[in-house]
Amino acid sequence: MNLNNRRNRFDKETQANVAFCKTRSINTDFIFKSHVASYVSNFEMFDTYKDLERTTLSVDVNGNKKIQVITYKVKGVDKFLEINRLPNFKLALMLTLRILASNTYEKQQRRFRNMIMPDSLALDIYNRYRIDHLWTFTLPLINTIRKFVTDICWCPSNGDFLAASYAFSTSGEDVSASSNGCVCIWNIKNPVNPERYYNFKVSVVTLEFSPFATKLLSIGLYDGSVYVYDISNIENPQVAVSERKNSTNFEPITSIKWVRNDNSYTRLARIEPFLALCRNGSITRYSIIDGPYLLGFPLMELSCVENNPRDLNIERTSNELLINCNAQGSYICLDAWEKDIYYVLTNEGCQHKCSINCVQQELEVSRLHEAGINAMDFSPWSPKLYLTCGNDWCIHIWMSGICRPLITLKYYMSPVLMAAWSKTHSSIIISLNRTSIDVWDLKRSVLKPYSSTRIDPKAEYTTFRLSNCGRSVAVGNSNGQVEILAFEDMPFPPHFQYEHLEKTLLEIICNDKHLLEGVKSLGYFGYPENDACMK
Repeated sequence: MNLNNRRNRFDKETQANVAFCKTRSINTDFIFKSHVASYVSNFEMFDTYKDLERTTLSVDVNGNKKIQVITYKVKGVDKFLEINRLPNFKLALMLTLRILASNTYEKQQRRFRNMIMPDSLALDIYNRYRIDHLWTFTLPLINTIRKFVTDICWCPSNGDFLAASYAFSTSGEDVSASSNGCVCIWNIKNPVNPERYYNFKVSVVTLEFSPFATKLLSIGLYDGSVYVYDISNIENPQVAVSERKNSTNFEPITSIKWVRNDNSYTRLARIEPFLALCRNGSITRYSIIDGPYLLGFPLMELSCVENNPRDLNIERTSNELLINCNAQGSYICLDAWEKDIYYVLTNEGCQHKCSINCVQQELEVSRLHEAGINAMDFSPWSPKLYLTCGNDWCIHIWMSGICRPLITLKYYMSPVLMAAWSKTHSSIIISLNRTSIDVWDLKRSVLKPYSSTRIDPKAEYTTFRLSNCGRSVAVGNSNGQVEILAFEDMPFPPHFQYEHLEKTLLEIICNDKHLLEGVKSLGYFGYPENDACMK
């Protein structure tokens, strides 16, 4: 190597050529401009101005000023109306509204998706059982005296979708046959506007997504009609409807539950059937077949347990006898383990145990409350442990095979509209009354809830439903609003949920010797070890 070349080297830093890239603010292609000339005749200009004069309207704004609204037409055809009817335009508009809503609700949406979780290694951890308000699904303005939410249901396959049923009361007091109703399909990506809106001439009482074909939504109305809608079909969502001329029930549908299909009974059915409970105590099994109507089969008709008119030596008219002979059904609950067993709750405080395979036969009848029962829910960690709540201000926790309640929760002097087990913690129960949503922790106290939350003091709560993950809850009220709430400052779930639940129950009933012996005699009351799936 030549020594002279080595002398020309310098120990200094050098800078290579930088490849300049477009930044995010100018990440667009260059727009080419050009001058184009066009010829317009006097006749075309005359026709254009005449169309503007005919399509210009004056609209009042707040009653004190007017604005001019112009609809442009080409050869007498409104192009904007044609574009608005296109499915692609509706899809683009829906996606645009989602993007705009994320600018305001991004943090709340991340919390709902469990992207913001508490740190288990943090030093400042407090179990306050707090409930935070994320956002509110508000029904669009409708000229009615009163509107309230009657039922809520999350989509089983996609937890972003929420179906809510509404009733519009024209009298201002209660739902009547002359009231209207609707069903809205909400999405957490757009908390401002519903993405589906189905209007009905009567009030909507209940609804339920199918766990087998999750795009199907069954809807029960106040006049006894039952509809099945396909929410994925925008133009023609109605799949089938119950036939009125062949129906024997015209009372409100209070509860709907989808069941597993049995080929021995519904050979013509293409999709799993569902049970519909009428307020007069009749249960009908509906199946979807090839046709515009549902195939209905009367499955059960409940009768009164107490004060049966046939056992009283009192003269009654035929109308009174017709009113008192049937019990009013309020809720249907499927058994957590046996797929053909279901329970029907009535206004008498009774629980009717029935089977899909036994028509017009009750397997067992039990009296659980002193007043009407509103809801029933099985524990996600035990098919034998369930709770019930009713109008006697109580929440009872029961064990299958034991006739006495294990635990009774009673705090407010008001009916308990709904209660459910937490999906994340085996000893936590969520309950709802007219004024607040409460969080109970059986491990800590059974005398009072650890937190009570009320967002709108002017509204009364009507129903609630836990999200699919169990870390959020949707609560409906009497103002037509669905509040999305998130559980904060909750205790961390135990590693062994069943062991934690069993230990908690035994500690609570340790002073009752007979009840403790009855629970221990049942042995292991959780799910079988070889079955990893829970409820």
